[in-house]
Amino acid sequence: MDPTTSLAFEAGSGVSPTALRTTVQLIASGVILLVFAWAMLAIFNAYKEERASLMSATWSALKVMVILAVLFFAVFR
Repeated sequence: MDPTTSLAFEAGSGVSPTALRTTVQLIASGVILLVFAWAMLAIFNAYKEERASLMSATWSALKVMVILAVLFFAVFR
């Protein structure tokens, strides 16, 4: 964003674009981490209750971590 557009955005919204971006990134990170924790807890409980084997639980956890990495890359890019 060039300086003129940034100043116009700040004048219209009352918030600088950098502050807005940081706020949105923090909120998105919190939501992503909550969903990640929920998914990992579900995988662990399935393994603990013997509804999933060790291999399938490990594979599922790996897939969840890859999705987490891709989402963080998208949010902080």
